[in-house]
Amino acid sequence: MVGLYYNVILGWTIYYFGRTLGALPSGVLPWSDQAEGFVCPETVLYPKSAVANDPYLINPATGLFNASFVSDFWCPEVAGSQAPAGFQAVRVRPLSCPARSAAVFWEEQALQQSSGLDDPAGLNPGMVFAFTIAWLLVYLCVFQGVKSSGKVVYVTATLPYFCLLAFLIRAALLPNAHTGLKFFLIPDWSILGRGQVWLAAAVQIFYSLGVGFGSLITFASCSSKHNDFVRDAMTIAFINCSTSVLSGCVVFPILGFLVSELQGTSPCISGDSLDGLKSIGLSGTGLAFIAFPIAIARMPGSFFFAILFFVMLLCLGIDSQFAMLESVVSVLSEAGVGRKFSRPVLSGMVCLVSYLIGLIFVCRGGLYWFNLLDTYTSVLALFVVTCLECVGLTWASEGKVWLEFKQQTQEWTGRELGPVFHWFWKWVCPGLTLALLLANFIPPTGKVDLMGAGESLPYPEGQGYLPTWSISFGWFLAVVPLLALLLVAAFPQLVYDAGEEDHSRNLSGNAENPAGSFMADRPPSVPQEDETVTAKTILKNNKNNKQPDRRRQTDEEEEEDA
Repeated sequence: MVGLYYNVILGWTIYYFGRTLGALPSGVLPWSDQAEGFVCPETVLYPKSAVANDPYLINPATGLFNASFVSDFWCPEVAGSQAPAGFQAVRVRPLSCPARSAAVFWEEQALQQSSGLDDPAGLNPGMVFAFTIAWLLVYLCVFQGVKSSGKVVYVTATLPYFCLLAFLIRAALLPNAHTGLKFFLIPDWSILGRGQVWLAAAVQIFYSLGVGFGSLITFASCSSKHNDFVRDAMTIAFINCSTSVLSGCVVFPILGFLVSELQGTSPCISGDSLDGLKSIGLSGTGLAFIAFPIAIARMPGSFFFAILFFVMLLCLGIDSQFAMLESVVSVLSEAGVGRKFSRPVLSGMVCLVSYLIGLIFVCRGGLYWFNLLDTYTSVLALFVVTCLECVGLTWASEGKVWLEFKQQTQEWTGRELGPVFHWFWKWVCPGLTLALLLANFIPPTGKVDLMGAGESLPYPEGQGYLPTWSISFGWFLAVVPLLALLLVAAFPQLVYDAGEEDHSRNLSGNAENPAGSFMADRPPSVPQEDETVTAKTILKNNKNNKQPDRRRQTDEEEEEDA
């Protein structure tokens, strides 16, 4: 389900990349307040109480804001064109409004944003075009399985590091970079007591590592059985954490520079604190498509760094997208669909269906649907699935699954899994995932509000954003992935008898070696001493049923004869 809406991020990135290239002749980035045709807004919103308490902000002669003090007044960010209760519309036309210009470009030109979730307002042609290109790129990466995606990943996994290093050098030379770096490295201990902070951190790790999405299992099926996956797991975890630290050392110095550039442009931004940047968006899409573009537009060599930034986003996004798509295609192939269609055709069908469903995200109200699905669809299912993976490995069949897994790991890799692994997978990992979910279910306020549902409605509540019915619909979407788990638990034979062909047969597309990797030398239905432990073999052993699977044997014999 994440793969349905995730690709729209690639569409947004491609749109910004194209607009950046198109603006090269003018020499002005399209989201800059100096771009042709952009005029700073004349009316802004400000809390009435603050206006009354801070009269020095108002020029007594004109009744307008003191333009020498404020030039880009958008605090707080409020949807809608009319001033809501508690706010006062104040007339002022600032000479410079870098933050507002980037927000206007994002909302009015890129998204052509409608008034709310229940106002789709038709398709956005420019974004539909970018979204189409994004899905074509994903298809080209996956249409031949790991034959194609394995080559693409050499570029998409390494190029972002060169981009990060270039940004790191540039960020270190920016004014006030030390302020952002200090904000990044010195923790705020009071915030660490919030359950949602830890949940967000865990979700970020799950996304960056690909844990719980099935992509790791899919790609692991292409490896040799003698591959030291324990070493690989530790190496990848270390690289992932190191990359996160490197990214922080790039992003926060740039935000520190942004604070110095926007000083005096908004009462929200004062001193060396980065908290005021929340008014222009510092998370999710706001960071990537508003805050960062503002900073880039005010850097020397802005076009070079803009192109570099969006190329980096494109590489990172396409990596995640085709990994999720590989999992879906592999499951369909192993369920028998792959016998009717070739790998390129099956991949194309999955991409086409996903593209058609995803068109809702490139409507003018698409950002609201994106936020709805992003809020509800991934977290609950992701944590439940990863928890059950640990439980299934260490608790199933009274620990027999773990003993067989441990024995085969030692036989294949020569590495013995000590008690620390068992202890973590049996107790620590399931316990922490459940604790994080419960901490979010029952926050300090005592209000049951999983994933911050109440916080998803900005002030004024409901205006131009999520209507009340969307929260119920979001919970429905959150539960849908869990229904698949119940289906497998209730009808295991539907899965086990669907076909146990090796993943790599579908991933590699190699007709001469249909088994692909380490199962290639195995004759049909003749188990070897080091046979892979599958859910079906465990089920049969527990039932003391030693009868061969005649349907699997017949299918494999027919394929071998063919």
